Amino acid sequence: MPAKNRHTVTVDKIITGGHGLAKLADGMLIMIPFVLPGEKVVVAIEKRKKSFAEATLLEVLTPSPQRVKPACPSFGSCGGCHLQHGDYPSQLAIKESILRDLLSGNQEWSAEHLESIFQPALASPAPFHYRQRIRLQVDDSGRIGFFERRSHAVVDIETCPLAAAPLNDVLGRFRAIAAFQKLLPHTEALELLLSPLTDQVEVIVRLRRKPRAADQQAATSLAETIERVQAVWLAGEGFVMSGPFIANEANEVALKHLAFALPKNLAGRELVFRFEAGGFCQVNQQQNERLIGQLLEWAEVGQEDAVLDLFCGMGNFSLPLALKSRKVVGTDLQRSSIRGAKNNAQDNHLQNCLFLRADALEAIREFKKTTEQFDLILLDPPRHGCREILPLLGDLGSKKIVYISCDPATLIRDLKDLHGFGFHLRKIQAVDMFPQTCHIECIALLSKV
Repeated sequence: MPAKNRHTVTVDKIITGGHGLAKLADGMLIMIPFVLPGEKVVVAIEKRKKSFAEATLLEVLTPSPQRVKPACPSFGSCGGCHLQHGDYPSQLAIKESILRDLLSGNQEWSAEHLESIFQPALASPAPFHYRQRIRLQVDDSGRIGFFERRSHAVVDIETCPLAAAPLNDVLGRFRAIAAFQKLLPHTEALELLLSPLTDQVEVIVRLRRKPRAADQQAATSLAETIERVQAVWLAGEGFVMSGPFIANEANEVALKHLAFALPKNLAGRELVFRFEAGGFCQVNQQQNERLIGQLLEWAEVGQEDAVLDLFCGMGNFSLPLALKSRKVVGTDLQRSSIRGAKNNAQDNHLQNCLFLRADALEAIREFKKTTEQFDLILLDPPRHGCREILPLLGDLGSKKIVYISCDPATLIRDLKDLHGFGFHLRKIQAVDMFPQTCHIECIALLSKV
């Protein structure tokens, strides 16, 4: 490498996306992967843009005390993880710092106010083996793994240190099974989903073409061959997911799909949730319980309160809130989510839940027509946020909003809008739902003056 493209810099901080930020001698900002704050490193410029450059890490001259050997041999090539080179406390500090920086760049909140409302990051009980679902890519050569960093090339993996042990067990056994080898040439992706209540696994094989009789036979054979696999599904673009393909001796549990339980001490009694393969659920179940506990603590709902849970999914937050409140109304646009929410409320003998399949904006407009009022509004929108509904929330009577988000940038954009509509930020916290990665879940509490 030419000497002129070797630069020695000191990392200032880690920014959104997990990149380190540093400056060249000429003042140009550069972004560097796989570094930690304070490290002195040697880099090569890979790509120059108008206001910054992207660099490749060549050597760490002065490592951070928090630098550790990554647990995964594919770290650095696989694009799934960004922070395995840092110990867990340093990862939490990085995520807190990113959230603080995003907040402090806005005039809506003073530094003093932010300091008073900012809560320490909520740590995950398990930094590894926490994921209860993974999606692996399959290329034309039959490699199974995750996309390479900044590429669509597949990094072949045998096990993933973020995946729960039963998922790695199933993945390890799949490759040697003749039935799977028959499906492999037609497969573009493979999803493994753990049912925490039973420790069983369901598999979604995503095909490049419509399934044929031989594919269905192979799917059934997979379920019969691996005892831990309770069901196999065949899915893909342009056709309805088919299945479940199950072993002949499979019991009724296999037909009820995936399930997890929330402990009694969380909301007053145990709650059991079932959800369909392909439906949404949090990937980190232990951290999901901690997030629900934080929600209940901040929301402070009482037995006379009415709650609106927009983007309710299969009732993950709605049902614990229903145990504390007079009633909960949940809305979601996905059919399977509302079907799951209704079934979960019924199975848990909750009579004070109403779930509606509706777009959030249309649902709010209907509530306005009927003058329906709520004491708490819960927002848990997709990554792009919910900016279009924010101007209408003040008409629903609520003095309190809890906003849960998987994208801090869109969260803060929406919090700024809510500030303009009279909802003031009272608490905010990073929730580490995805250790070893740069992704940050957040929870925020707002109240209306």
